Amino acid sequence: MPASPMICMPSSIVAESLSQSCAPAFKGSMSTNTLLGGEIARGLGGESRVKWPLRRSSDLFELRYGKALVASSRRPGRVPVFGTNGQTGTHDTPLFAGPGVIIGRKGAGHLGVHWTDEDYWVIDTAYSLVPDADIDLKYAYYLLKYVGLNHLKHGTSNPSLTREAFGAQYFPVPPIDEQVLIAETLSAIDDKIDANSRTVAQALTLARALFESSLAQGTRTAQVGAVSEFHNRRRVPLSRREREQRPGAVPYYGATGVFGYVDEALFDEILVLVGEDGSVVREDGGPMLQYIWGKAWINNHAHAITGLIVSTELLFLALDRADIRPIMTGAVQAKVSMGNLKSVGLRLPVGKALDVLELALAPVFSLYRSRINESAQLRKTRDALLPELLSGRLRVSIQESA
Repeated sequence: MPASPMICMPSSIVAESLSQSCAPAFKGSMSTNTLLGGEIARGLGGESRVKWPLRRSSDLFELRYGKALVASSRRPGRVPVFGTNGQTGTHDTPLFAGPGVIIGRKGAGHLGVHWTDEDYWVIDTAYSLVPDADIDLKYAYYLLKYVGLNHLKHGTSNPSLTREAFGAQYFPVPPIDEQVLIAETLSAIDDKIDANSRTVAQALTLARALFESSLAQGTRTAQVGAVSEFHNRRRVPLSRREREQRPGAVPYYGATGVFGYVDEALFDEILVLVGEDGSVVREDGGPMLQYIWGKAWINNHAHAITGLIVSTELLFLALDRADIRPIMTGAVQAKVSMGNLKSVGLRLPVGKALDVLELALAPVFSLYRSRINESAQLRKTRDALLPELLSGRLRVSIQESA
């Protein structure tokens, strides 16, 4: 019979207290007095809540330095080149054999933790992680990605992660077989998220292709103001301090994306957001667009619009191929006023082609939304599972399938 991993867990993983009843606590956790010259890695709930033995990071991992490789020295190839924040290009020769884990070493920004299945090169702003023989590499990846690195940086002008600071942490170390099962469980969630991302990209490509095909059958030009409704009066800007004072789960949108989360929604519908000031135009001259749905708070840096005599989805596709450079204003900060945006001409299909397109777009965008929603829920599940699995408060066991 094939074996499959089963998570032994309480009925709700989002409960305030995740009690574990289906497996006894793993014996062998180190007492506080044994954590000499270091402390337990953050985010695991404290030593008393970790059920696995704790071992010092310097005994588990070797951090190998990368090697500088400026862009002008790179040769065409498929070998990924990694820096502190992820892949920075490609080269024809690897420095390390894959699979591998790359962790950021220095820089004022976020220090990343990245996985690669391929042979790879690491430049001098990152480390290549080499685990001990009794540490599964994928388990190490999830462990470090969850714990993070930024809190370990030292310095001001160009803060760095030293080997000493990294090595002073204590990490939970389950048996190798359970490490593998934990990694497989989390990887299964990430694999589904990746599959959803591919489906989302394909859905958008299909929608654009359907739109272009419909235009080939005849077009008319209509101004944005004639085919859309603006909801700008409902927008309310909040300062960062105001947002911090009202934390919640509602995304707070600006010109280019989500800038935080708040406790209340101003909108709860499908909308197209068009950047109003700041970053308002793409390199190809098109507007900065967002297609959003569900509860949202929108500030005054993005126009909020819906389709009036066409669907919001068709409006999004028409705006996506528009050139807004002629209507931009502002010498210091680019701006697209509502009046100017309303004057932009959009190419639209006509007659039966328009009706057929609208019918075809509805299921495509429904799939687009459902996959993004599913991935958001999967991320919440994964992020709730991570500290519980890594600490041993939840156990993964083998279940024989019929």
